Amino acid sequence: MRISAVDVRKILIVTLSNLGDVVLTLPVFQALMKAFPEAELHTVMGEKAVEVFEKDGRIRRIWSYNRRMSWSEKWTFIRQLRRERYDLIVDLRHSWIGLFGGARFRNSYIRPLRREKHRAFRHLSALRNLVEIPHRGELAEPLCGESVFFGTSVEAQRRIQELLGKNDPTKPSKRVAAAVGSKSDIKKWPAESFARLLDRLVFQEGCEIVLIGDPDDASTARRVTELMNAPARDLCGGTSFRELTELLRGACLLITNDSAPLHIADALKTPTLAIFGPTDPEKYGPRFSGSAAVHQTPFCAPCERAQCRYHHECLKELSVEAVYRKAVGLLNDEWRRKAPKILVVRLDRIGDLVLSLPAIQAIRDRFPGAHISVMTRPSTQTVLEGHPSIDEVIPYSYENGGRHRFLLGNLRFIREIAKRRFDIAFILHPSNRSYLVPFLAGIPYRIGFRKGPWFLLTKAVTDARREGKKHESDYTLDVARAFGMEPTAEKVVRQAHHEEVYLPVYVDEEKLILKILQSARPSCSGKIVALHPGASCPSKRWPKEQFALLGEKILRELPCLLTVIGGEEERPLGRLLKEQMGEKLLDLTGRLRLRELAAFLKKCDCLVSNDSGPVHIAAAVGTKTLCIFGRNKMGLSPVRWRALGKGHRVIQKDVGCEVCLAHRCPIDFECLKAVTVDEVWGCLKEMLAC
Repeated sequence: MRISAVDVRKILIVTLSNLGDVVLTLPVFQALMKAFPEAELHTVMGEKAVEVFEKDGRIRRIWSYNRRMSWSEKWTFIRQLRRERYDLIVDLRHSWIGLFGGARFRNSYIRPLRREKHRAFRHLSALRNLVEIPHRGELAEPLCGESVFFGTSVEAQRRIQELLGKNDPTKPSKRVAAAVGSKSDIKKWPAESFARLLDRLVFQEGCEIVLIGDPDDASTARRVTELMNAPARDLCGGTSFRELTELLRGACLLITNDSAPLHIADALKTPTLAIFGPTDPEKYGPRFSGSAAVHQTPFCAPCERAQCRYHHECLKELSVEAVYRKAVGLLNDEWRRKAPKILVVRLDRIGDLVLSLPAIQAIRDRFPGAHISVMTRPSTQTVLEGHPSIDEVIPYSYENGGRHRFLLGNLRFIREIAKRRFDIAFILHPSNRSYLVPFLAGIPYRIGFRKGPWFLLTKAVTDARREGKKHESDYTLDVARAFGMEPTAEKVVRQAHHEEVYLPVYVDEEKLILKILQSARPSCSGKIVALHPGASCPSKRWPKEQFALLGEKILRELPCLLTVIGGEEERPLGRLLKEQMGEKLLDLTGRLRLRELAAFLKKCDCLVSNDSGPVHIAAAVGTKTLCIFGRNKMGLSPVRWRALGKGHRVIQKDVGCEVCLAHRCPIDFECLKAVTVDEVWGCLKEMLAC
C-alpha cells in the first residue's frame, strides 16, 4: 500500500548501531526525503553513529539508543517516542520500537521471498510497500546525493590541510588512504602485508600514504608504520568524522578492510579497494563502479564466522602482489585513463571569458577524454557554445531578473551542479559566487586564486594580476599550471592561426553575415573595417567625436565598407555616428548576437576599438585589431589586456600621471584625449597595407 505524502508529516527511522551500518542505510533516508519532502525526519541510532547526522539540518531530531538499557529505561524511551505522534515508523532493526512506537504506518517485518543480497539494497527494500523505490537496474551504484548527508566543512578542510602539512600545495599528489584496522580481528589483513603493499605504492607509484581509523586502530597502524620502509602519515584516532570524510573526498584511492571507511568512501564515490576475508563482498562490498573488492576464495569462503578451524587462511593467503595489481589498476583508471568531469568557472565579461580559452585548451590537452563544462553568465554563454574543447556551457543567472537571483534559486543551481558529480573545478576569476558554488556542490578539487574566500579552495594560486606583469591569459593559465600543466598562451594562438580554430565560427552565422554584407554592399569588393566606440568603463572610451572624425576620414580615403558594432546599450552611440557619417556607415549596434559578431569580425580586415570584449573576439577569429588604451595603471595596461597573438597594434599616450586613478580620473581622461585621429588613421593605413 503506497502512502500519500499528505498523510505523513513526521517520520521516525530506526537505524543501526555501528557507523558503517548506518552509512549503508543512507538510501533509505534519501528515498523517504524524496517521497515526503515536507515531512519532519527523526532517527534512532546507536551512540557511535550519531556523528553521521548531527550536522545535517534535515534530520530534526536524533534519538541515541543503547541496547543495554534496563526494561524501565526502555519503557520510558517508548513513552517519549509515542509523545511525538509519528505518522510513519521505518524500523530497519525490526525491533520493538516499530511495534510499540504508536505510528499510523510502519514498514512490514515480513521479509520478501526475493531478497536483495547487498545490505544497502536490502535496507531500501524495507520501503517496498510504502513508497516508490529505484528499480534494480538503478541500484548498481550509490544513489546520487548520498554524499550530501556528510556535508562539507571549512573547519574540517582546514584541519586536514594542517594535519597533512603539504609542502607544496600547488602540486597534486596521489594520496592513498589506508584503513588498516577493523572492529573485528577476523576482518584484518595482516599488518606485514599492508606494510609491503604501501611500500610498493610509495616507491613504485609515487603515492602519498595516509593511515586512517578510529582510536581502536591506533596499535595496528603503529605496527604497519614500524614495518614500512617508506614514510606514511598516521592519522588513526586523530580525525573527527567530518575530517575523515573530507580526507576521503580528496583521496584518489582508499585501501581498506571490511570496515566503516569502506562505506563512507563508497557513498562519496571515492575509488576504493576493499580487502575481504570471511565476510561476503556481495553483501558489504563497494557499489561504486570505480571501486573493487579483492579476496581469496578457498572452498569455505565466505564463511562469515568468528571461529575458523583454518585460522582465517582466506586473509593470510591473499598475496600482496594480487592486491598491488588491483590498486595500480584503480589508480591508473583514476589518474590516467579515467575521463574526469571538470567545471571551469568564469563569471565576468566577454573579453575575460575569451582570454580564458588558452587555459581551457590546456585543460583539454591534459585531460583529452574529460567532460569539460564552463559555468558563465547567460550574456556570455553563446560565445563558447559549440567550442571543440568544451562539452557544455552552464549559465548561472544570478543577476537582476535571473532565475538564480534569490536564495532558493541559488540553492537549486547548486543542487544542479552537485548532481553533475564534477571531479575538479578550475576557478579562473575570484569572486564569492565563483568560490561558493563549487564548494557547496561538493566538488573534491577546487583550484583558484588566493583572493576573497580562497579558504574554500583545495589549491590556491598567488594572485599577482594587479601587478600586470604578464598577459591575462597567462594569469588564468597559472590556475591550470597548479594542476601540473605547462602550457603557454602563445602555443594556443599559434594553433588558432594555422590548423585549429581558437574561437569557431559556424555556418549558419556565416550565411547570415554574408546576407547582411551583400545587402549593404552588393559588389562585395574592397576591405571591411569595423569600429567599436563602446566600452564598459569611461576610462576606456576614446571620445565619440574622435571616432566620428576617424570614420569620416576612412570613408574619404579608403574604398571600404565601414561598420560600427556594439551591444544593445550602444545603439544610441551607433545612431549618433550614423547621423554624422551618413548612409555609407553600416550600423550593426544591437543587431548581432555573440556568435554572429564572431562571424562578422572574421570577415573584417581590421577592427578599431577601445579596450573591450570585441577586441579579443576579433583576435580569436584571426582579425587584426587596433586598440586604443587610456589607463596606464599596473594591471590595467596593454601588457595584461592587449589582443592575444600577432599582427595587432596598440595606441596609448603617457600624459605624465604619477598615479592612474582609472574611472576616478581627476583630469577628465586626458590620456584618451591625447590620442589623435591622425595617429589612429596612420596606424590603420599601415595595418591595411600589410
